[in-house]
Amino acid sequence: MYLKEEKFIKKIAIMAYNKIIKKHSYNVMDKGESDVVTTLDLATEKYIIENINKNFPNDNIVSEEYNAKEKPKDRTWIIDPIDGTVNFAKNLNNWCIQMAFVDKGETQLAIIYIPYSKELYFASDKGAWCNKKRIKTNSDVKIYQAVIVHGLPKRDYQILKNIAFDVLNEFSDKVRRLRNYGTAGIEYSLLACGKLDGEIIWADNPWDILPGRFICEKAGGVAYETIIKNKKINAMFANKKLCDLFDKIVKKYNK
Repeated sequence: MYLKEEKFIKKIAIMAYNKIIKKHSYNVMDKGESDVVTTLDLATEKYIIENINKNFPNDNIVSEEYNAKEKPKDRTWIIDPIDGTVNFAKNLNNWCIQMAFVDKGETQLAIIYIPYSKELYFASDKGAWCNKKRIKTNSDVKIYQAVIVHGLPKRDYQILKNIAFDVLNEFSDKVRRLRNYGTAGIEYSLLACGKLDGEIIWADNPWDILPGRFICEKAGGVAYETIIKNKKINAMFANKKLCDLFDKIVKKYNK
């Protein structure tokens, strides 16, 4: 099932990098007051969408720069053409291309492609892989050993700013370290292969959440989701003990 979609999703991100990002220069444009978009975000997205329309003409598309307000429906492709655009625009290496395929109300396939390391993370109902190697989360990690990555609330989530800092401050006292890579895709990837132990995202954009969450779940991760001040918070942990601790801290400040 989904063999054609699997073959497509594994190839298209690499093709988009080789044909668009690798070969073209770019300009950086402001995207609101605190974010940016580049001409290569737009060109990469266009290339992927054109290929989806060619191969799956009846499918739906939700992407960061195109049709962003749509919700995933049956047979929907989720696209983040460059996750970590601020890093990319600063010529840093920690950025990626990520996609998911949703059908029957559930994520069925997902990829995260990291050009710098030439790593392709992929998941289906059969499991999760990095290139051709099966991967799994570090399920045995103890709380005091854990290294957790996190984002910070963007402008439309500023109502959570103080809560986020309080939660992260208390959580940091329980675990070994907190980190921020500036790209959810790479953070999820490192969690899925056992190099990191948790990922906290103060956002709910499907292109940020669905690819990495699915890959981590298929690698054995424990998903967490809650609502604070009408805003959805997503997190993923290597094991249930970390997830339960985070939930306890969140509930303390979510009053």
